[in-house]
Formats: sequence, C-alpha cells, structure tokens
Amino acid sequence: MEIPKMPKAQILYGEIVYWLCIVSALICTMGPMLAMANVDNNVLNPHFLFSAIWDGKTAEEVWKAGGGEFPGGHFWMKNFTCGDGFTQFGLVIGGTVAMPALIAAAIAFLLQKPKQVLWALMALWVALLITISVIGVVGAGH
Repeated sequence: MEIPKMPKAQILYGEIVYWLCIVSALICTMGPMLAMANVDNNVLNPHFLFSAIWDGKTAEEVWKAGGGEFPGGHFWMKNFTCGDGFTQFGLVIGGTVAMPALIAAAIAFLLQKPKQVLWALMALWVALLITISVIGVVGAGH
C-alpha cells in the first residue's frame, strides 16, 4: 500500500501552528512567574487579582480588586515588560497562530504545480479576518 504524499501547504501550516503554540505556551508559563517574582511590575497586583478570581467575583470586580479597570485587549503593547503584559503577549501569539500559517500555506498553494489559486485566496481571506480581529477592527463587544 502506497502512502500518500502530504501537500507542502499542509505541512507548512502544521509546522508553523505547532511551533508557535509551543512558543505561546512557554511565554504563558513564564509570564505568571515574572508577575509573581516582581509584584510591583504588573498592570494589576497579582495577589489581589488571584484572590478575587478564587472568590468567584465578576470580571469587573476582579479588575477593580487588582487595582484598576480593564485597560483593553491590547494592554500588552504598552506593558510588554510587565509580567501580566508578557503573559497577554503569549495569549495573543496563541490566538493568532493560524495567521502566519495560512499565509505560508497560501504561498505554497501558489508555488505548487498546478497552482491552487482558490485555496490560496481562501487562506489569505481567513488570514485577513484574523488580522483585522487582532488589531481591534472587529471585536466581540469587549
């Protein structure tokens, strides 16, 4: 029985998603350690934040208990060196792994013989949707 050959686009997509998920997981693991190691270098005080979470408070109550209000979904950009900002960066990477993978897959679709233009366009369309969501053009109401 002959084993089918995997298309280059699918291999590229899988490899990129795999490695970016690993990077994201490592960053999301290091971020809370940084937050706890230097409590004063955070957007919110983790001691009060975790206490409010474990008490079952609402999202607004958790943010207030931590020392402020929700600074927006992209607060990591201004607070990248903070523990919680660094953790948020890891979450952003994890949430957008498909974007660079789809772009690479689209290029592979266009470089193969015969070209798969429709699949390339669909991959670029979904990558565009991810991009406009990431930069905040489209949101989920928060």
